[in-house]
Amino acid sequence: MKKVFPIVVLFLLAISSISADDLADILQDLAIQTACLGMYSTAQTGVYVTSRYDDPTDWYDPPMMANRFVRMSGNMTRIETFYGICFDYAQFAWNDIKKYQKLYNDAGMRGQQWYIAVANKGNPNTIILYDPLPEGRKNEATIISNGIYLKENSRHRVYAHDGATGHAWLWVQHKNGTWYWIDPTWTDNTGYPWWGIVQNNKEVQYYSDPKYCVASNYPRPPRQNETPAERETRSSNSTYISSANNSYYDFNQHEWPYFSVGYNYAYGLPGGFTVAVSPYIDGLLLYTSWNFGKNNLSNNMFEWIFGGYIPIINRLLMIPIGIGGNHSHVDDGYYEGFWAIMYDIEGEPKKIWENAFVMEIGLQFIIFNYIYISSTYRLIGFNKSGFTIGAGFIF
Repeated sequence: MKKVFPIVVLFLLAISSISADDLADILQDLAIQTACLGMYSTAQTGVYVTSRYDDPTDWYDPPMMANRFVRMSGNMTRIETFYGICFDYAQFAWNDIKKYQKLYNDAGMRGQQWYIAVANKGNPNTIILYDPLPEGRKNEATIISNGIYLKENSRHRVYAHDGATGHAWLWVQHKNGTWYWIDPTWTDNTGYPWWGIVQNNKEVQYYSDPKYCVASNYPRPPRQNETPAERETRSSNSTYISSANNSYYDFNQHEWPYFSVGYNYAYGLPGGFTVAVSPYIDGLLLYTSWNFGKNNLSNNMFEWIFGGYIPIINRLLMIPIGIGGNHSHVDDGYYEGFWAIMYDIEGEPKKIWENAFVMEIGLQFIIFNYIYISSTYRLIGFNKSGFTIGAGFIF
């Protein structure tokens, strides 16, 4: 029983999921906060955008969140409101995260991973992520939007929510690697938060938390006797998913074609290697480890494992779980009689193969995206413990 205990503990860790509820909640809150501060107006800016929500009614206004704004600023009269288009909403939301970064990091945001996301006019299949630049770095700007200097961070072949083009919103990355998107502009223009995750090369839309919705016909799961207005909110271009029973984590979304190879040392078997490859199968990244050596009697021995990695923190931490076998050449007495005379091997030890079932579980840490170190606990034949340590490269 003592031998099995480490496996039980690590298995419980493996099946545990990292909740993204806090970040999902604070981002929806950010969307409506920005909507309250903004008044959507193409006439005010003189800028044309492409959207099925061009200059509609503004559902959110500052009085709706007056008490919260007082707590944030200490003086309601100092709250900054704005007239603008989608880029202005995105910029104000980006600035809020910058101002209160610790709050967002504590809720699950990874480092400084938040960006203004843009889909250019006529192209909903490419999303470009930008960082606004401070005054002293304007020379690094890739584009200027509404007077703001922006530097391109990356491009993603991802289909924008609802087929948006000529539009701007935010991408925010969770510590577990998941990219969230929020659209403060369409939140203001429809009366409910537009948000979701990036999954399978698409911005998947999640149902809004009802506490943030001011429109009565906000999208919700289909139900009997729903009104035509409720059905209309579910655009044919959108994919809605309920967040209530979702872990938000999707390792496939990061377009990380994974191949790794490295050295693997197993106790008593110093010669070894590990190879891991994608694609994923049921969320697992597949790997195999092989180790070779000699036992105490200088007889040959080898051990193998096939298994999969469970991603816990994308590009940082995974849990390898595998099963395999241990095979050792052992003495089984001496050759005698006819066989000894026939083959002139009298007195030579007779050897056979002994086999044992092997299980392993452990941790793999990824450094700088291209180097890994790993360690596992192995249970051999249900009565013997072992371990491995390894390191290698990710391509």
